[in-house]
Amino acid sequence: SDAAALVAEELYGAGRRLASNIHGHAVLCRLLEFSAADPRTARLVDEILEEDVGVLCCHKYGYIVAICVLSNGLERQRGRIVHALALHVQRFARQRFASQVLEHALLHEEIDGYEGLVAELLRHPSGLANHSFGSGVVRALLAVPDMVPTVCARLTQAEARLKKDRLGIKMLRVAGVHRPSGR
Repeated sequence: SDAAALVAEELYGAGRRLASNIHGHAVLCRLLEFSAADPRTARLVDEILEEDVGVLCCHKYGYIVAICVLSNGLERQRGRIVHALALHVQRFARQRFASQVLEHALLHEEIDGYEGLVAELLRHPSGLANHSFGSGVVRALLAVPDMVPTVCARLTQAEARLKKDRLGIKMLRVAGVHRPSGR
């Protein structure tokens, strides 16, 4: 709506600060929901994404804004987040907030850069499977039907190592590749 876009115009210049604020992030998310395509809102979101997107994804309020951009933002804005995540995907997959952004990004196959992100995650899914936050990312990969055979194969290859860890065993069960030991 035009009223929402006027709010975006007033907030321009303070976008990054708002994205890291307990109340400001909620305002930005509502703007994205109601007027993401408006040029004034797009300019505000572009301002937020100008700086290090990885820092935004790792922030306790910023990650919520990043998820809202993935859901409602313009294609270039969504692609910017995915490209930033792909730069250090293994690190982000193990970070409390960024892992949630990654999980959400995996729901959007149409985003530019999606294939590179998935390819990087598929290099070592077993390393994420026994990590508290990384296991959520592996679950998100398992929710993508085209990825299931590859993820299961990689987890099976690392089965001996994964069985040594409580989270690893749980992930093997989720993937359906766990074979109980003969104890």
